[in-house]
Amino acid sequence: MYDKLFEPGRIGSVELRNRLVMEPMGVGLANLDGTPTEEMIRYYELRAAGGAGLVIPEICRIDDETGVGELRQISVTRDRNVPQLARLAEAIHRHGSKTFLQLHHPGRETPNVLLGGKPVVSASAIPCKKTQAETRALSTEEVQHIVQEFIEGAVRAERAGFDGVELHCAHGYLLQQFLSPYTNKRTDQYGGSFENRLRIVTEIIAGIRERCSAGFALGCRVSVEEFLDKTGVTEDYIHTADGVKICMAFEKAGVDFIDVSVGLYETGITCVEPVSYPEGWRHDIIRAVKEHVSVPVIAVSAYRGPDVPEAFLEEGTIDFAGLGRAWLADPEWGNKVQQGRVSELRKCISCLRCFESLEQNAEKCMPLECAVNPECAHELRYGKLPIDVDHHHVVVIGGGPGGCQAAETAARRGCKVTLLEKGDRLGGQVLLAERPPRKEKMDFVPQYYETMLPKLGVDVRLGVEATVESVMALGPDAVICATGGDPLVPGSIPGIGGKNVICVPDALSRESYEDKRVVVVGAGMTGLETAEYIADKGAASVTVVDMVAAPAPGTNQTNLVDLMGRLRAQQVELKLGEKLVEVGSDGIAVESVADGGRSKVEADLVVLSLGNRPAKELAEGLRKRGVGVCLVGSAVRDGNIAPATRGGYEAARGLFLARSARSSFCMDSADLQKFGAPSVMSDQRGLYLAYTTDPSAIERILPAPLKPFSMPVVTLSVNHILRPSFTDDYYEAILGVYCYLGDQLGQYTMSLLLGGNGAEMATQLGRDNGSMPKKLGTQFSIRKEGSALCVDLARRGHRLVHVEADLGEYNSPLCHLIFQSPAAGKSTKGCGFYYHFDRPALPQGGAQLTGGAINAALVQYDYHKWEPGYVTSLKMESSPDDPWGELPVLSVLGCAYSELDLTVLGEKKLADVDAGEFFPYVFAGWYDRTTLGEVGRV
Repeated sequence: MYDKLFEPGRIGSVELRNRLVMEPMGVGLANLDGTPTEEMIRYYELRAAGGAGLVIPEICRIDDETGVGELRQISVTRDRNVPQLARLAEAIHRHGSKTFLQLHHPGRETPNVLLGGKPVVSASAIPCKKTQAETRALSTEEVQHIVQEFIEGAVRAERAGFDGVELHCAHGYLLQQFLSPYTNKRTDQYGGSFENRLRIVTEIIAGIRERCSAGFALGCRVSVEEFLDKTGVTEDYIHTADGVKICMAFEKAGVDFIDVSVGLYETGITCVEPVSYPEGWRHDIIRAVKEHVSVPVIAVSAYRGPDVPEAFLEEGTIDFAGLGRAWLADPEWGNKVQQGRVSELRKCISCLRCFESLEQNAEKCMPLECAVNPECAHELRYGKLPIDVDHHHVVVIGGGPGGCQAAETAARRGCKVTLLEKGDRLGGQVLLAERPPRKEKMDFVPQYYETMLPKLGVDVRLGVEATVESVMALGPDAVICATGGDPLVPGSIPGIGGKNVICVPDALSRESYEDKRVVVVGAGMTGLETAEYIADKGAASVTVVDMVAAPAPGTNQTNLVDLMGRLRAQQVELKLGEKLVEVGSDGIAVESVADGGRSKVEADLVVLSLGNRPAKELAEGLRKRGVGVCLVGSAVRDGNIAPATRGGYEAARGLFLARSARSSFCMDSADLQKFGAPSVMSDQRGLYLAYTTDPSAIERILPAPLKPFSMPVVTLSVNHILRPSFTDDYYEAILGVYCYLGDQLGQYTMSLLLGGNGAEMATQLGRDNGSMPKKLGTQFSIRKEGSALCVDLARRGHRLVHVEADLGEYNSPLCHLIFQSPAAGKSTKGCGFYYHFDRPALPQGGAQLTGGAINAALVQYDYHKWEPGYVTSLKMESSPDDPWGELPVLSVLGCAYSELDLTVLGEKKLADVDAGEFFPYVFAGWYDRTTLGEVGRV
């Protein structure tokens, strides 16, 4: 049916099995040193296996000083990155796909913080209106240096086995900043005339052609139109005619392909389109390029299904179809289309959750997420779904995204699944979300589940409202409640129950508002979209009222800008900073947040958009009957599609699994009933190491009132204490995380292990003997031979840590900052948080936990030596007594070999806390499992 999409093609000397291209998209899975993680390799490999003929991974850094575009970004700046990049290329090739690496420099379109606070660089000192970062112009010498960095990056890419490279000359990044007269006001050889503005790119092209083999493909991604007139810009910029001329010049310079795009950060709505943009909307722009170049043209145009790209190929508008977010939503996009399973496509709905989450998760060093594909960017972590060989019966209540995803996941596992939905169609709140204008793509969600659930054998029962009795009659082994929520109606407001007051579901179900004056209370995205719907249905006037100072706070700005433009065109009025205080028959009374002044908004109809209250009553009733119930989606917390689908997936994935006793720093409260006499404790100096972990792992083990540091950093130290003042020499290993107590930043030590001659005495006399967890019986190995450092740590027969490192540089410069920029001859101070408790004996025997407190140990480090280290191998493992592997290694910041003196300056009490509440968290740091009667004797 789609012959053109699966016709073989050629770019330069590179033969491609089909015309499907996975375009570059940042995903946030790279190591901080710029190498691909195993999770990233798996992510791209699945898209190659899913039918992409060409995979172009995300932006690849060519400059570490001024060219950092993302915190977790792949890089070709160092030779040592080549072997791991080669593993990425090999994984893609394994499935018959080819791969190009996209070489990138962000220029002015990056935050200063990624450059260590220094100004960002550009062709000229013109800041980006979106990032608003301080900007300086590159010198001529710096431009020439960056040209060489692009060339060296291409050389490394070829060494790594990539089939070609793509120069990122689009989306407002550095090369486009030189191409555009809007951002290039230079007077040297890289500015002024058209040829001069192109010089940086043509020099890169010439250099790559000289240094790389003849068969190595080379192309440019070009923003052919900048659309800056849409933002009120009147000065010159790249118009389509200019973009076509640029593409023609690049062909003459020797490229093998052109990858057509549009926009820059200031018109980002055109390069990362929201839901309102139709498939194929860039047709005429792409066609203009195709008619003037002879090299192959790749182009994206918000393709979601195969029909539009197939038509573009048939008419000769494109040579290759570039898909971006479509591959996030469904890694098997190509295979499904080729096999005639188009109805099974999990289509991207253009909600922009991927870009929103990428920005939100960057500081946490976590990847993006996809609203409709909960496995996206977590494929390796999740692995294959566990099969339920006993075919348990799962009843899912609610046919919204969370319930449908739970039903699909359980069915794929082999469970018998019954889904009960009180409406006449699957979709839940999504059926309302698709009602406002230009949101037709939202219907992709119910369409997918309406196809897949019957194919997977799910017994879908529509028009059935579940009750405790009806669910019990089904004999479920487990129930997943995706019962959503009910609209919030604040009963304390006078008149709120009037006949002229309705909520969003009723508002979006009406087909006409002819000549009605309507006020919408609530300026979140739901309220704003409802206002647009009402205006579109003929209302005489629409006013949106809310206490907030700006509309839809916390919402993705691209979506908001898109919607606000349409609301202005429809003359929808916003009254912000106003609190609803009363509803009357002819309107509402509001009170100014600023000064308390009252005013009236006349209206015939009042629509409440104040969120939803989770509907948990059914779940609570089932639990009282002894049924295992999982709550997902808005039944847990009012939210959007992404948490609903992920919650449904994880709930169904976790059912009926045989669970061994978990090794954890936070003990199960039931285990504490077995608590006996105290066993051993532990204390602390050689290797200092830092890595990032999953934020949820830190949240799971961090006791209140401590709060996680913004970046989920774990620190490890393994030291030989040669001359302590209080005992013979000994060894110590400390595992800790950075966190806050109020505004105080410090390190929380979860576990401190001791070994060596003076270890036992150190538990009594070291640092503090009442508030630090310490354990004995640890075996240490610290070996340093030249620049090679190797550290092993084991306890009671279990290896906990293995580290191999090359001294000379960190994996990431952030490591230096994490350890407060240490150096020989320098002193720094630190704060450690420790929990204290007393266990006084009771008159009748036994003991209780009292005297809970959180203390701070203030220490000073006097450094004699600090040698940065690049960690080449790090393994953290758990034993029943020491769950050191509970904090998974996501990306290594680096390590150091250090020689220092450490002085404890004192300890102070910070706060009283309930000993019983924090004790489960600190148990594993203090005691062995033998204190619970779990012994193993030979």
